[in-house]
Amino acid sequence: MSLIRDAHTIYKYNDFVDLFLGVCRYVSRNGHSEMGIASAHGLLTEHGDRVVIVGGGDGATALTAAKKVGRTGLVTIYEGGDRAVRQMEERLAIEGVAAICSVHHAIVGPNIDVYGGDAANAVTVDPKDLPDCDILELDCEGSEIDILRSLRIRPRVIIVEIHPFLFPDDPCWVLDRLAALGYRIIYRSGHDGIQLDDQDLRKLLTRSRDCGVIYLKNGARSPGVVAAVRDE
Repeated sequence: MSLIRDAHTIYKYNDFVDLFLGVCRYVSRNGHSEMGIASAHGLLTEHGDRVVIVGGGDGATALTAAKKVGRTGLVTIYEGGDRAVRQMEERLAIEGVAAICSVHHAIVGPNIDVYGGDAANAVTVDPKDLPDCDILELDCEGSEIDILRSLRIRPRVIIVEIHPFLFPDDPCWVLDRLAALGYRIIYRSGHDGIQLDDQDLRKLLTRSRDCGVIYLKNGARSPGVVAAVRDE
């Protein structure tokens, strides 16, 4: 019954033409999870950078960042799920980048939707206490709102995966907040790296208000991803 309810919700909140064409194009392109964030790192993360990741998940984006920053860089990761922390540490060790990665079993901001295992023993970190960095990645299932609202550091680049169905604010709040903080968005995509213009990004975010799985006709799907650079 759960699968039926999920399918009904996806059908209800998607435009039928976008859903049909989007799914077909998504499947034909062999979309890969987290390619939106990974592509942003590929574009903007540099050798020697200090990267902070909030919501490390399975370590895919941490690995991408670590390979970009090299031996002179540093990747600091916060992840609330204990199972995800263990898997991430193993993955980074196998890939030979554990020496430049620091993994913390911690939740930054509110605990909204931690799904990588048990978060009972995770440390809580105030967003105001995030360390200085060159690149800040937020993939934290709705907590991006509280983090950006309280943020004190001003990294060169902020990468955000946006989850409007998990927070009560305006679906495009993150875009406006980045501008208010003095950042200019230069990269927009769906979850799997299919790039979007501003109009389609806003459409994806707005439709995501009521449903976490939204497709556009070009194959892009929610959640949307943006990368913004600090205006000098």
